[in-house]
Amino acid sequence: MSPSSITCSRFAIIAAAALLLQSLGLSLFIFGFFPTKPALSGVSGLESFRAPWPNGVGNDSAAALPPEELKRLYQELSEISPPFDRLILMVVDGLPAEFVLRRDDKPPRDAFVEAMPYTQSLLANGFAVGYHAKVAPPTVTMPCLKAMVSGVIGGFLDVAFDFNTQALQDDNIIGQFFRTGRKMVMHGDDTWLKLFPGSFIRHDGVSSFFVKDTVQVDQNVSQHLDEELCRDDWDLLILHYLGLDHVGHIGGRDSFLMGPKLKEMDEVIEMIH
Repeated sequence: MSPSSITCSRFAIIAAAALLLQSLGLSLFIFGFFPTKPALSGVSGLESFRAPWPNGVGNDSAAALPPEELKRLYQELSEISPPFDRLILMVVDGLPAEFVLRRDDKPPRDAFVEAMPYTQSLLANGFAVGYHAKVAPPTVTMPCLKAMVSGVIGGFLDVAFDFNTQALQDDNIIGQFFRTGRKMVMHGDDTWLKLFPGSFIRHDGVSSFFVKDTVQVDQNVSQHLDEELCRDDWDLLILHYLGLDHVGHIGGRDSFLMGPKLKEMDEVIEMIH
């Protein structure tokens, strides 16, 4: 065997060992930094209110009840009468809390207060309650929506899943509404449609990835608002506005588009109220 062939063999062994070591290191990084969170099986049932069950009513038998009967049973067991018949969830994507509320004893900037006069009047007169909700990273749309409806803290791997959103399997409030026969409508970010397919009686989704669009993404939501507020066939109306988030991506918080966009959101809040 020639010296050159021995050198080539050693080089091949070293290269294979280096490749194996790199693969092992990459695997440790991926599974350590991007862990996959196991989902809990099943959903919360009637046992959340009382246990043990009187009259032998359990979660298994309750699951077979019609949605309207299940809705009535939930309300009876909770012993809390709902103060309102319907709910509107308005999501202003990318709106920092300090644009509306105080932060560290510092009031919001005058320009932001002047841009949302109706919202500020609701807060000042006690018709609205404001509070800070601290979000865990990553602060992209899909994991934040999952946290809002299920309480599940997102992981860094959700950043990749944000581009290919799958149906949410964890127990969540939207699924609970659907199981109890509540009718839901969604207009806005189509991530809702991907997370909860088949859950809405009406919907009009827009993509959140066209960040240069600061106008149509919101007009596409507001154009349905008058009609939806006159209808009585829904229990939950979800409005997800993307324009302010897109303004932030394009020009930052000091963008000349920020004031008009805040005013537009203030007008929507006034219309709903």
